[in-house]
Amino acid sequence: MPGRLAPAPKPVWQNDYYAVLVDAPLAIVWNVRSSKPFASLEELEASVASVCRCLDGLGRSRNALLLDVRAAPGRNDPAFEAALDRLRPLWFQGFRRVGVLVQSVVGELQAQRYARRDSIKRLITSDEAALLRYLTQGG
Repeated sequence: MPGRLAPAPKPVWQNDYYAVLVDAPLAIVWNVRSSKPFASLEELEASVASVCRCLDGLGRSRNALLLDVRAAPGRNDPAFEAALDRLRPLWFQGFRRVGVLVQSVVGELQAQRYARRDSIKRLITSDEAALLRYLTQGG
């Protein structure tokens, strides 16, 4: 987070796949994906369930969610996609705003496809500064 004047987000939860950090001054919850691939769909579902419990405890309605998937290994097999289709609404619902930080055009296209399927408004970009501006806007 180069050029930030505010303190860095504080880690509040982590497992092998995700970390949750809170930037209280900006009211942004960061959910950062690691580069470790899921060995099974059960691991994916259990991990996202744990993330969701953490997010619930942080107060979704007063925060924006920033999902950083820049390190995520690429995967788009049908079973994985179906699992994500079930999980995304539970994961993203209730936040003031949602943003997805991607590494590449391919990642952006995949995230846009997901957004069309679940109809949860979000900004998808590789520009962290633009995403932070979007997430800190009112409304």
